[in-house]
Amino acid sequence: MIKQKRPKAVNILKYLLLFFILILISGCSSKTINQIFIEKGKKYNVNYKTLYAICKHESNHKTNVINVNKSIFNIQKGSHYFTSAFKANLYMDFILDPLLLNYDIGICQINKIHLKRLNLDNEDLLDRELNIDIAAKIYKYNLRKCNNRIICALSMYNTGYKNSRVGRAYAKKVLRIRKKFWRE
Repeated sequence: MIKQKRPKAVNILKYLLLFFILILISGCSSKTINQIFIEKGKKYNVNYKTLYAICKHESNHKTNVINVNKSIFNIQKGSHYFTSAFKANLYMDFILDPLLLNYDIGICQINKIHLKRLNLDNEDLLDRELNIDIAAKIYKYNLRKCNNRIICALSMYNTGYKNSRVGRAYAKKVLRIRKKFWRE
C-alpha cells in the first residue's frame, strides 16, 4: 500500500487552526487586570479608575509584595518583592508574624488588621482578584463613612483617619495617577 502525502498547505492550515484555538482558549481563561478592576468597581459601585490608581500607587500592580510599616528599630521596614505567593507567605508566617510586625499585603496593599475581621489568611490576600475585591470593599466602606468625599475616603484607605495630613497627601497622589491614566 502506498502512503499518500498531504499537501503542505493542508498541514500548515491544521497547525494554524490549532494555534488560534489555543490562543482563544488561553485568552478566555484568565481576566486581565483592567477587567478585574471594572468588575469590582461595578460590584461595589465605586469608580474602578480610582481603585486602579490606588493599587497602582500601592504596589505598581505587583501581586507578591509585602510592605512592612513602622516597627521598633525599623526591623524589616519597607517593601519586599517576591517571585511567588509561596515565598511571600513564608515571609509573613515565619518572619513578620513572630515579630508581631504590622504589614500590608499584595497588589492593593491590604493591611493585616483586616484579616481577622474578614476571616482571611495572609495567603488569601496574595490572590490578585481577591485582593482587589477587598480593596474595593474597604474603599466603598470609607466612602460611606466620608459621605462620598473621595479625599476623605482615600485618606482613610491609607491611614485609617478621615483627615490627616499624610492621608490627604496620599489622596492627591492617587488622584494624580488616575488623571494620568484617564485624563480626569
